[in-house]
Amino acid sequence: KCVAFHQSPSLTVKDGREAEIRCSHDDSNLLVMLWYQQRQASPGMTLIGYSYSTTEPNYEGLFEERFSLKRQGDLNGTLVISKLTLADSAVYFCAASRTVMWLYVSPSLKT
Repeated sequence: KCVAFHQSPSLTVKDGREAEIRCSHDDSNLLVMLWYQQRQASPGMTLIGYSYSTTEPNYEGLFEERFSLKRQGDLNGTLVISKLTLADSAVYFCAASRTVMWLYVSPSLKT
């Protein structure tokens, strides 16, 4: 099944202000919403954080300081960025998943 996503359009916001980006999709089986940042100068995307519709969001690194993930049910979410700086200029993506998978690698122990 192809999932349809909708994100709010491009924003131009002044320094120090707040930006709000909305995202929605149409698959109620995808309970996790993830947000990514893609800066023009860096390759790839950086995970900002993710949230289930019924729990508190999880943030990566320093994103928790000025970035806020909010959910409005299973199908809708919002990314709010406060106290904007020029460094926040980027493309922001939302994605959805059934679950979050983690891989933990432990250092090898020599005996």
